[in-house]
Amino acid sequence: MHKVLLKSLVLRRQVFKCNIRWKVYYQHKYDPKVEDVINKQIQAEQQAAQDYLAMATMFLHPCMSRPGAGGYFMKMYNEELEHMQKLIEYQLIRGGAIIISGLKAPTMDNKLTLQSAFKKGLSMEKTVTELLENVVAVAEKVDDYQCADFITSVYLAEQMASINELSHHVTNMDRLCGDEHAVYQYDLQLLKSYPNPFKFKMPER
Repeated sequence: MHKVLLKSLVLRRQVFKCNIRWKVYYQHKYDPKVEDVINKQIQAEQQAAQDYLAMATMFLHPCMSRPGAGGYFMKMYNEELEHMQKLIEYQLIRGGAIIISGLKAPTMDNKLTLQSAFKKGLSMEKTVTELLENVVAVAEKVDDYQCADFITSVYLAEQMASINELSHHVTNMDRLCGDEHAVYQYDLQLLKSYPNPFKFKMPER
């Protein structure tokens, strides 16, 4: 009995050592804390993409018919997907375990306006930026300067640009004071830059 137990412990120790060697083999100074915040950032980008998609499809629906806004938020959706994919690629390069978590259902209502959508988008971008800044802080704490540089150079500049862009849209919407004709014209201007991404035709405006 004791011999069997001793043999079992020896085998477990060998497997444990083997796993440690395997982990060191494909990772270089990749702290678990950094790996964890990268996974949280992947989830945040995925959540933002889903929320933008929900807004885009609402504006493209016949009951709202704001094709310019729909195209704009589809652009934001694609950007968040691209950010998520880059983070997944980074996690793979560093040898981290990728955790794809469940998402919260978007909280949208039929009273969504262009003004409230831009404000929601601005809030989302600020939240994502704060999470990215936290990734940099965690990476610098464990001397992972490569990760800190990656997030700073690839993501933070884009985030500042997105925050600035959405801030301008919020300001412009506030100036329009909900005037339906003015909002209609604003959507027309958006449509010129962000055409309907889907194949179905919408009425000419």
